[in-house]
Amino acid sequence: MDDVALAVVQHYAKVRRDLPWRRTHDPYAIWVSEVMLQQTRVQTVIPYWERWMAKFPTVRALADAPLDDVLAAWAGLGYYSRARNLHKGAQAVRESGLPSKASELRDVPGIGPYTAGAIASIAFGEKAPLVDGNVARVLARVFAITADIKSTAGQKALWSRAGELMAALPSPHAPGALNQGLMELGATICTPTGPRCLVCPLVKHCRAAIEGRQDELPVVAKRKGLDELPVLARAALWLQQGDEIVLARRRAEGLFGGLWELPQGDDRLEVARALGVTVDPDAVAYHDQVLSHRRLRIAVFRGGMPARLVAGALSGYDRIARFSLGEVGSLGVAAATTAILSKYEATPWNSIPKRSSSSPKATRRSSKGSAASGTTSRTRTSQKRRSARRRGSTS
Repeated sequence: MDDVALAVVQHYAKVRRDLPWRRTHDPYAIWVSEVMLQQTRVQTVIPYWERWMAKFPTVRALADAPLDDVLAAWAGLGYYSRARNLHKGAQAVRESGLPSKASELRDVPGIGPYTAGAIASIAFGEKAPLVDGNVARVLARVFAITADIKSTAGQKALWSRAGELMAALPSPHAPGALNQGLMELGATICTPTGPRCLVCPLVKHCRAAIEGRQDELPVVAKRKGLDELPVLARAALWLQQGDEIVLARRRAEGLFGGLWELPQGDDRLEVARALGVTVDPDAVAYHDQVLSHRRLRIAVFRGGMPARLVAGALSGYDRIARFSLGEVGSLGVAAATTAILSKYEATPWNSIPKRSSSSPKATRRSSKGSAASGTTSRTRTSQKRRSARRRGSTS
């Protein structure tokens, strides 16, 4: 076991990538990087992390910032619950600062076993193991773990092996180097497909490589097919006057918590009545998106500006307000609304002929959908309904 640990840290010392968060031992900076890196590519995270650290350089700066500012700084990374949890965690340790032990870090809101292990080992030098997707793949292959890596048994086996490796690490070597070395191996060599075993420092220790089982491991349960996912159908209202539109902010808890979006609900007429407006009967655009466990389908209906905007008029929202189209970019906006806004910029609804009441076959122009961001999976926004494609949740 000590041979494996030593091989990892020695390899890491030779090939480690020069990433900005690796130039500091600030636990807060490391915390931010680890949260951003969950389910997001490194090259995407770098500019976000640099802007975030410039805007919120300390735990106190983040804790004191309004949630709207925090979500706006996160916009485009997706999985906004990560930003909400960072904010909540910063508020919890605003006075005391981050604790140095993994066991104590886990008491901070939003910090789980993996993030606690990363902060404790990298920032404080504690011999705390960690397991993320990359590390799980490396360990499953090296030690031939045959249980589903997301199952209880699989997680127990992975954390056990990670702990054994950390305990075996010779004392002159940094625990953070072992953890980062394992993550680096998974990201650059022990990849999901086509692992580069010939250049892997663990090839002579790896049971999967020795037995030719690299393609079998790790074991991961098959995901549900797209047609097996339940559909969440929503009707969103595009309420515009001049350069201003209406957006509503989700309550902090639940799906898309704290994010601004076009006001919406299960039925367009119910939403319209709640806001005191009338809306066109025909949708001007559609947006299809796949969340983690369901498909989201939004139909967009055009209407006039409400005479008054009353907070609480719509269930699930804590604020409703008018914004100029130029202001929207400074808000934390849900990915679906971002995609719809992009579509509007390409083909404004007011340039689309309304359907004639005397003809059932009014012309509708169609164009390609716009992606919500380069850091989340594909979305489809169009003026004609299309089937959704799989994408990650941005809640």
